[in-house]
Amino acid sequence: MTAAREAGERVTPAREASEPTIAVPAARGLAFLALCAFAAVSWMQLLEPAASERAGYALLAATAAMLGLVAAGRLPARARTPVSALVAVGTLALALLAGGVADELLRPGRWGELASGIGRGISALPGARVPYRGLDEWTRIVLGVGGTVLAVAAALAAFWPRRKGLGLRNVALVLLVTLYAVPAVSLDREAEFLGGALLAVLVVAFLRLERLRIGDAGAAAMLALAVTILAMVAAPALDTDEPWFDYETWALSNAASRTTAFNWEHSYGPLDWPRDGRELLRVKARQPAYWKAANLDEFDGRRWMRNRGASTSADCAGVPDANRRWLQRIRVSVRNLRSSSFLTAGVACEVFSPRLSKLPLGDGTYAPVTRSLRRGDAYEATVYTPAPNERARRAAAATAAIYLERFTSIVNPSPVAVDAVSGEQLDGDLVQFPSFAVGGPPLARPVAQPRQAPQPAVRTMSEGAYARSYALARRLKRGADSQESYVQAVQRHLGGDEFAYTETPPPAAENLEGFLFDAKAGYCQQFSGAMALLLRMGGVPARVATGFTSGSYDRKAREYVVRDLDAHSWVEVYYQGIGWVTFDPTPTLAPARSQAQEGAPSAEAASMGVPDLGGDIRSDPGRGLSAVDDTGTPWTRIALLAVAALAAATLGLWLLRRRRRRLAAGWGPLAELERALVRARRAPGPAATLRTLEDRFSRTPAAAGYLRALRDQRYGPRAAAPSAAGRRAVRAELGRGGGLAGRVRAWWALPPRPR
Repeated sequence: MTAAREAGERVTPAREASEPTIAVPAARGLAFLALCAFAAVSWMQLLEPAASERAGYALLAATAAMLGLVAAGRLPARARTPVSALVAVGTLALALLAGGVADELLRPGRWGELASGIGRGISALPGARVPYRGLDEWTRIVLGVGGTVLAVAAALAAFWPRRKGLGLRNVALVLLVTLYAVPAVSLDREAEFLGGALLAVLVVAFLRLERLRIGDAGAAAMLALAVTILAMVAAPALDTDEPWFDYETWALSNAASRTTAFNWEHSYGPLDWPRDGRELLRVKARQPAYWKAANLDEFDGRRWMRNRGASTSADCAGVPDANRRWLQRIRVSVRNLRSSSFLTAGVACEVFSPRLSKLPLGDGTYAPVTRSLRRGDAYEATVYTPAPNERARRAAAATAAIYLERFTSIVNPSPVAVDAVSGEQLDGDLVQFPSFAVGGPPLARPVAQPRQAPQPAVRTMSEGAYARSYALARRLKRGADSQESYVQAVQRHLGGDEFAYTETPPPAAENLEGFLFDAKAGYCQQFSGAMALLLRMGGVPARVATGFTSGSYDRKAREYVVRDLDAHSWVEVYYQGIGWVTFDPTPTLAPARSQAQEGAPSAEAASMGVPDLGGDIRSDPGRGLSAVDDTGTPWTRIALLAVAALAAATLGLWLLRRRRRRLAAGWGPLAELERALVRARRAPGPAATLRTLEDRFSRTPAAAGYLRALRDQRYGPRAAAPSAAGRRAVRAELGRGGGLAGRVRAWWALPPRPR
């Protein structure tokens, strides 16, 4: 054998620095796209139903930014920055389109409208619960745009061309982790451990893939998989019901002594309730409900208020057996609330409190005797919260029971008796409307002379302060053949397009007549007050209830978390044989109702007896906004799909050229063997040749045959490919004598399949 031949077949130790790696743009691009796709899908779950299509659009827009910046980086230095800036502007515009912004709003003449809409959506976010099921179009758009803009911003940070290096990788990583972490913290997920494991793997890939040598890829993947599996096994054991450090309790115990109190009687002025997301209560219950603080069962001519002198039977012992499924025991823990009444639900049958004596108020609510409720108090209550479906409500007969007459009466204020200082009505008539089942004219007697014989009040009502409301009630009643039909007609009217939700209503909304016919904008007090007023004018027993909506559900603690944003006012209607049933006419845009689902009530709403009247009765808080017209040419989809096709073609061509270059450089079995010898710590001396190795492995014929096949493949004119059995034999030789660690190292050095 000649010296040249001997030199040609020498096996030199593989130098780790010379091992090929994936090009930085390609490695970072692959890792970025994987992490971005995973995070974008997670983000779009902030909407319900999940906007998976928007996640795809976000990924396409980020891909466009990535390809545009990589191309800009190959330009001369003078043109690099201007082109990169154009790419940034264009892809941010794509991000807005991908998030749901209408095409026409991107025209310069409509930027003011776009900014106003986005500002409105952002201002509504503190009061919105996620996943967002509400109808406000701009809130939905802002949630979608937030994810798409974060994805594009991460692409711009990761691939912005610089003199030294490519982009700001750490900044991009922060943006991508934010894209995943916000929904991970905000949402209650089933597979949280799996999601965290995937995030960890993708983050490591984003940080290390561009530095990973091609030969190490398989071993790195196996190591990452093993560590991930171990972490997923250990995580559930570490995540116990009792935290190692209960930071929530610690925060509450060390918080400021200030607690929140509410005045539950209606005022109809600008909303001044606390709205900072402060946690007030935790309620453990079998079924969700509206947590009631007070019943407002008297309309004094201006507002709804409590009638502390009247009482009705709240004995749950008389609940029919068919309705006893609506009885439940709830446990309430007070966090940051100060209240003069126990927070219960529906009709409270009994309250159990070892620390506080209680007083039944006769209307299904209880009050503490010695002091107000405060932080740290806890109690239980048995409550009756009927949730009949529409068929059951229609089957209930309209009642004319005498004890319910006060729930079909109002005070019609006198136009002349006015307080000179406050301007409030001092006198008027107590108008009793006949039961829906009986019919007939309303009867009235002066409030100041309750023993006077009642007189027909049709003319008084038709000419009084609530003349338009009375005319509306009569018109709605003419088309109703049952109490339930009338209730639905009233709720449908308040859910019409002309009514809007606002927490700063105009002055005209400071009385219910002005709200119904002039302002047509208000919050829960106006909507519930107006509905109860119209129901009573139609002879339906109704009252206003105040307290909190069910709040958000903590799956781990199995409790409803109630915050100040959940403070609310709603309506209860009495049905014969059923009892007081909850109705909520306030639009779902309201923070307390932001989880209501468009077109059908949520499971929460159904369990509380909110009628299934369909999406046509809901007010549309997004009316007047320009929306994407899905009936025309889908230019947004066409543009994004074109970007995706271009990205796929570019990536495919690059991978093909990369493979050809590697093959031309001798990338193959011999280079793999050199690396395997180094990794298995069996590297021969600098003078070793393939024949030397063949002799070393001669005791294992299959391994020696593998080395012979490599030598023939390189130097012989016709050679067969090395066999899989020979490869296994070489791996066994590399691990021989090293124990378990040696066998694992040999497996990593020479995996079953060639790279």
